[in-house]
Amino acid sequence: MPFDLTPEIVDQIIFGMENQEHEFYVDVQSGLVVTEGDIPDYEDAEIERQWVAIPEWRSAHGFNLMERFISELRNPLYRERLRGILNSGRGIFRQFKDALKERSEIERLWYRFKEREMRRLVYEWYNDLREQWGLESLPVDLETETDDLILADFTFIEDGVGSEEIDELTDIGIADALAEFDDAEQILIEDIMLLPEDTIQRSVVAYTAGGERVGAAACRSTMTDDYGLDAVAVIEVLYVEPEYRGLGLGKELLRRLCALLHREGVRTMHVDVPGTRAVIKRLLKSWGGTTITERIRLDLTTWDD
Repeated sequence: MPFDLTPEIVDQIIFGMENQEHEFYVDVQSGLVVTEGDIPDYEDAEIERQWVAIPEWRSAHGFNLMERFISELRNPLYRERLRGILNSGRGIFRQFKDALKERSEIERLWYRFKEREMRRLVYEWYNDLREQWGLESLPVDLETETDDLILADFTFIEDGVGSEEIDELTDIGIADALAEFDDAEQILIEDIMLLPEDTIQRSVVAYTAGGERVGAAACRSTMTDDYGLDAVAVIEVLYVEPEYRGLGLGKELLRRLCALLHREGVRTMHVDVPGTRAVIKRLLKSWGGTTITERIRLDLTTWDD
């Protein structure tokens, strides 16, 4: 009976794949992983059938893996930096590792990605063997809780900053979202004028372990009025510093702000989605959001009667 591919055997095979000094083999009956030198009388045909080589893994495979990781990395700043390292052509593996060490959350993303892809390769290799043995392929489940692992590097504080700091973040966030417009500052002023006068400000702010502020979600909410109208929240800002984007921080900030508003009895939240932030629209729709209007800004200074 062929061996079962247990998690322990998978780990041993991956260890052997990354070891560039020896060739490793697996006993097809027991699943024992050993080096070629540990196999007695390897040239014997009967013994040769008992052992199979583990999946090949060379420097070229590692380079291709790094390329795939970079192509999937959603952080634009580090994506370009790591791509530049791969294109440098000298000491790329050491440079790549050193760059990742500067940002623990991206380094963790890399190791989770690498583990998942190498496990996928091992399972594909094992299913090829099963096909040779006349057995059905096994399903491959490689889901990982990457978001939870990355977000563990950050602290989220509710209403932990004053209104002046939120106003500062709002300025930065709107200017960033509307960077394509020359008059972003004027658009910001108009947005502030459109907010209700009697409102309560709520916020969730993200910090690194070192206390650096890296993102925030903030809103102003009304309370149920004398006419029985439900409380409504209007998002003022959802902003993540560029070097920390692509890690799920924006999604987590908005999720926590929604939870905070829900606990306080707010029934509805309105979000103006800038044209450059389609990802926010997709997220809100995945949570059940609906498009109720589209704001269009018309410049009347050049209006021709």
